[in-house]
Amino acid sequence: MPRSPLFLALLNPVNLAMLALTAAAGLCSAWWLAPIGFVLWLVMVILIARDPGLQMTFTRQNRQPLAQRYQFRFDRLERARFSVFNTLSQSSPQLRRALEPVELALDELVEHAYQLCLRMSALDNNLAVQQISSNFNEDIAKLEKSIAETSDPTARREFEAALQSLQTRQAQLKEISTLLSRFEAQLTGTISAVDGVVTGVVSLKGRSPQFAAEKIPALLQILQTEQDELTQFDRQLETSSIL
Repeated sequence: MPRSPLFLALLNPVNLAMLALTAAAGLCSAWWLAPIGFVLWLVMVILIARDPGLQMTFTRQNRQPLAQRYQFRFDRLERARFSVFNTLSQSSPQLRRALEPVELALDELVEHAYQLCLRMSALDNNLAVQQISSNFNEDIAKLEKSIAETSDPTARREFEAALQSLQTRQAQLKEISTLLSRFEAQLTGTISAVDGVVTGVVSLKGRSPQFAAEKIPALLQILQTEQDELTQFDRQLETSSIL
């Protein structure tokens, strides 16, 4: 079970050492140092718990599993996010501030992709179950044969209604399958675009904030384009009559 940032901060060796020293001071004659020590210990715990890298790791560990076709693609997006974070962590404060809009835009894109992956994974799992449990072609063939052989008007109407229902559901599942494949292709394209952004950010390491500022609009435009592409899938999921 993943441990929360606060729990990891409590177990941090530096914080444990501070707590031990505080307790020792309280037990010795310098008891008046104990309250100060506890305050310092609490401040250190809070600072470590709020560490962005620790929070990102915790978020990653707590993500729900995705359908296999989406999991490794999303993992690549998340690795790209960590790559940008690590690059900026090793850069000057001025450069990091300059590139903060790119980092935030990438964070939003990755989270958006994850939410869509969750919804598409649910559809993918449901589609797999229905494909295993249903044999549309065989059932349709049986109904068509029954329609051809029956002379009872009432029975014919029932067979025709059942046939239409099966054909409609078969078409819906085909449409869902197409949607899932389109989203898979979209993720592949998003990965390629994000990799380009990562390369752009890495290439700016060591450069001046002024130089980086000239490159930021192009990087943001790439990320915004991918956001717009994902938003189209949001709209389709919200408005589609097959879901």
